[in-house]
Amino acid sequence: MKHLSFTLITAGIMAATASASTISYNTTGTTLNCNGVAGCVQNTATSVTVGGLTLTYNSGAGNNVVTPSFISFGNIATTGTGTNVNLGGLQLVLKINSTPSGGSTTSGNLQVGALSGLLSTSNSSASIAWSTNNTTTTFGNLPGAAIGAQIYQVTNSPLSLQAPTVGNPVGQTSIQGAVADVSATPEPATMLLMGVGLAGAGILRRRRQVVAV
Repeated sequence: MKHLSFTLITAGIMAATASASTISYNTTGTTLNCNGVAGCVQNTATSVTVGGLTLTYNSGAGNNVVTPSFISFGNIATTGTGTNVNLGGLQLVLKINSTPSGGSTTSGNLQVGALSGLLSTSNSSASIAWSTNNTTTTFGNLPGAAIGAQIYQVTNSPLSLQAPTVGNPVGQTSIQGAVADVSATPEPATMLLMGVGLAGAGILRRRRQVVAV
């Protein structure tokens, strides 16, 4: 029984633990667009102005990131002034360019995925709701996209935007994310195996306690 329980525990841990990968990524090509919002001016592919407020997306990047890890998807900077400005309907399409494990963003072997979000306004505040289907990793069940052997997720969802006069830096909203290997998510069979192993460990522990007494 002791040998069997030890084997089950070891097998469960080995099945749930995946070897780490090293990836590089960037969000070049992301777009922030008017998406038909009335009175919106498209300044560039990543900047719009509505009712005196200008929103500009600034890209994020990371090199030699060891998975799983928290990462940055860049930020949105808000400047200008405005009263009761309705940003509802503005669209942010977050483009993620990822390399296979050990690759480089300049090696020509980029893999691409995207996350889409729509802005909404309520009680003088604005936020982004991500429309992408949720994915599950060690970071939780969050909006994300599988790109090759990795899953990229947005960890602050919905994302509330900083007003032009608050924040540090002022008016800047960070888009926080995470990346994990697809194989790092325990499957139901793996969880069952770990449960059986842990149950075996509990039985052994109780037996030791009885013997000790």
